Amino acid sequence: MAQPRPNQIYVVFSLALVLFLLGLVGLWTFQASYLTRQLQENLDIIVELEADHTETQRSELVSYLESADFHKAGSPVNYISKTDALADMGEDLREDLSDLGLNNPLLDVITFNVPLEEMQEERLAAIAAEVQAVPGVSGVFYQENFVDRIAANARKLGYLLLGLAALFALVAGLLIHNTVRLSLYANRFTIKTQELVGASWGFISRPYLWRAVGQGLLSGLLAIGAVAGLLFWLNSVLPELQLLGQPLPLLYLAGGLLLLGVIINFLSHYVVVRRYLRLRLDDLY
Repeated sequence: MAQPRPNQIYVVFSLALVLFLLGLVGLWTFQASYLTRQLQENLDIIVELEADHTETQRSELVSYLESADFHKAGSPVNYISKTDALADMGEDLREDLSDLGLNNPLLDVITFNVPLEEMQEERLAAIAAEVQAVPGVSGVFYQENFVDRIAANARKLGYLLLGLAALFALVAGLLIHNTVRLSLYANRFTIKTQELVGASWGFISRPYLWRAVGQGLLSGLLAIGAVAGLLFWLNSVLPELQLLGQPLPLLYLAGGLLLLGVIINFLSHYVVVRRYLRLRLDDLY
């Protein structure tokens, strides 16, 4: 009743490949949602100060923003002078302004962040109007719909990957099912003989189904290892993405891959064994 080794290896690695692809889709879904939230919470609200603002006005504005309900707790309120801003734009721009006899056209600015729940267009507009009314403020600016566009594009890519994964899973599932059927083909007489001598269907199916569970677990572990290896590599190359910032969803993903591997392989073996049990003896030849 032992399953031929090549077929067993083929089933395990084929299923692991399917689970790996599905794991990438799940990983993208988790990370796209997490990164979108990070982008939203780190989106700077820029407050331009009037050219003739006073030191007192600037200090009061900073204190006001730090204590405001719409300020993200724990995030800094940054002051950037027009001199520092011009320096960040490069030496060439400063030389061009000097050659044209122009002064620094920039304004002093203050930047701050708002919490995720404040990242609605109407609420941001209300915050901008409120800060605009503070003495010494020239204007308030933020990138409208920037994060929403990123989230929309991330969802579209996620749907595309999910569609490809579903198609690949269907094709691979059929291949796995046929492989299981062929691997059990050599045991069809043994299965039928056990039935004829009085063995129950449950007794006959049990060793094959336990083997299917073991293969499913092994495939799931291989897929988890591949996804984890890719994740750690990406995190070392792009640490700013904080790909390991949410361990709990990753544990859910790992558990889901294990469970899915067991279910797919279990069902394939279950269907094939039951098919042979339902056949008449003459149909086995």
